[in-house]
This record gives sequence, structure tokens and C-alpha cells, in this order.
Amino acid sequence: MLQVQIIEELNKFLKNYLNLDFKPLYSKELNVFKIQGNFDAINHRRNDSEKITVIPWFDDFFLYVEIKFMQDYSHKLISISIFQGSENDIKKNQLFRAEWDDYNIDNESRPQPHWHITRDNAIYDKFSDLTNHNDEKEKIGFEFFEEVQTEVFDTKKIHFAMSGNWQNQLSPVHKIEDASKVVAWMEGLLEHIKYELKN
Repeated sequence: MLQVQIIEELNKFLKNYLNLDFKPLYSKELNVFKIQGNFDAINHRRNDSEKITVIPWFDDFFLYVEIKFMQDYSHKLISISIFQGSENDIKKNQLFRAEWDDYNIDNESRPQPHWHITRDNAIYDKFSDLTNHNDEKEKIGFEFFEEVQTEVFDTKKIHFAMSGNWQNQLSPVHKIEDASKVVAWMEGLLEHIKYELKN
């Protein structure tokens, strides 16, 4: 079964890639697999936020991976989020998220895989932490910041294409049909992100 192959192959890859002595993807609920981390973070999505745990990756960057299969297996989701912060930070800051959805429909319009930029949430959280005091000047600053937030376009709504293939006049939607291709995509993606963050 493809779902089992994907989880087995990703666990094998991530265990070696992250130099772990355990399989990092586990399931607490049916058909949802999440990375077993030991540091707290908040995973921001378009309309919600969820407490999660992340795993150290390199320098002050942390990694979160989540795989979901809907019960009828019509929808598959791979989500990878990058966080930044020191080990001592109570909450790590989410920078961006790479997602690959496969809704198993022919007329899907959003490119797959794609990027979501979530850095604005991290800035908002940092500013909120700084202004949680009773100082009137800080309250004025916080009110101004909230007003500015409403004027700036929310990038979380956008699916920034990762592999559009428009230059070949092909669909920007790639199906999740092969476990080895999923692993190759994740390895290439993580190495590319690491290169960009280091340089």
C-alpha cells in the first residue's frame, strides 16, 4: 500500500538524515503522522494554529514534518515547516512551510507542491511578547502594530508554486504516486533550504 511505503521510506530517510536512533514519524491518530520532537513550537496554518514539537536540524533551526492520509485515501498531505530559535526559547518561530497536497482530482488549481510564508506570525508573536507589559507607551506601539498588520497583505493565503512546470506547458499539480519520489523530493528540498539558510 502506497501510504505504508511513504511512511516507511520517509522514516528510514529522516532517521539517517537527522542522525536519530528512532523512527521520527509517529501516529497518535488514524492516518496522521508527525515528527517526534522534544522542543515546543506553534504550527501556523491559514486559519488555525496548533501546538507541536519540533526536532533540532542544524544551527538554530528546527524541523517539523507532518503526513496526513484521509480515511478514504483520496487526499494526501505532506507538510514541512522550518522554525528558528535557541534551544532555551520557550517557543520557536515558524519561518515558512512547504506543502504537497494531492486531492486526487483533475481540476485542482493550486500548484502542488507549494510554499507558505509564515514569518509574519513569528514577528507578530515576538511583538506581542514584548508588549505584554503595563507600560502605556508599549500599548500605543502595540495598537499601532495591530493596525499596520491589518493593512499588509496576508501572505499565508498564497500557495507559492515550487515546481510549476509552466515552461513545458504542463500542469503545476504533481500527484503523490511514488514513495521513492516523495523521499527524493524531501531530501532535495531540505538540502536546498539548508543551503539557503546557511548562505
